[in-house]
Amino acid sequence: MTVEALLRNSCVRYRAYGNILNCSSPLHELAQSEAPDASEPADLHIVFCSSEEYIPTPASWYLTVSLADDTAWLRCAKIASGYFLHFPDLAGFVFSPSDSSIRCIPHQHTPAHTVNHLLLDQVLPLVLNYRGKEVLHGAAVATPYGACAFLGPTGSGKSTLAASFLSAGYSVLADDCVVLDTCGEDIVTIRTYPGLRLWNDAIAALFGTTGASAPVAHYTPKQRFTAAVSATPIGPSAISLAGIYVIDTSSPPQAASAITRERPTLIQREALMTLLSLAFKLDIEDQSMLTREFDFLHRLVARVPVRRLIIPDSFETLPHVRAGILQDLRKSC
Repeated sequence: MTVEALLRNSCVRYRAYGNILNCSSPLHELAQSEAPDASEPADLHIVFCSSEEYIPTPASWYLTVSLADDTAWLRCAKIASGYFLHFPDLAGFVFSPSDSSIRCIPHQHTPAHTVNHLLLDQVLPLVLNYRGKEVLHGAAVATPYGACAFLGPTGSGKSTLAASFLSAGYSVLADDCVVLDTCGEDIVTIRTYPGLRLWNDAIAALFGTTGASAPVAHYTPKQRFTAAVSATPIGPSAISLAGIYVIDTSSPPQAASAITRERPTLIQREALMTLLSLAFKLDIEDQSMLTREFDFLHRLVARVPVRRLIIPDSFETLPHVRAGILQDLRKSC
């Protein structure tokens, strides 16, 4: 059955990551997103299938991403219709470039909110990379000086730092997936969709009982925190990028006074290699994509300061970190 036929009887439209999504079922995680105009054509078609749907069995995988214990987390393969992205024991996703569709196929016991999380926070960033956007593993907030991105590996504190800005009244642009593009001479950050994925202790420390949350996925205690986000003005869909802070997890946390004293700028070559290592890439064998990504990030590090940041392991120090970042951005303007 064609994608058009599957979407004909039930279609819910959302705007996320700067794209319009046609979905065969509601995505409750996008309920607070800005609604697209009915006349705007869809960029991607999302079809939710049953667990009985046929799952491809590729002869080989060109990419396997493993967890810290060497368990396979994500495997990618090329198939006749495009790409197959498989999260073992969780779900499979078939991306077909020819009709701009993503088929979501859950395993038998995978709940819907887990499938939605994998789609929104893992699959869509990779698909956006295929479609010409540069996507970095990080969070971003809007400041009076422009967008500010926090990059780093999983567990480095990106979302918590972004939540600290949100608790002070700033708008969150992205959580765990920073989508970048050009607008004239500027490099801009594209707003993704409302919500922050946080641990319960971070929610309690930063927001108390204000706001509501829902489970991100059945395999993690993290919560998707949205209520305080909904009170933040949506603002423009793209904001000029003013600075990037790469969270350094190799150094021991420092005191609050030390974190604001010095924020060394990475030299361009080091900054470029760091950003390349933190980029979402769907097809690592696509030379044209790799060239495009390299050229874009090379322009980025020549225009936007990339600094190293060490975050103290304490919620109480976050206001000091936030103040130091804002002061640094103001000086860079």
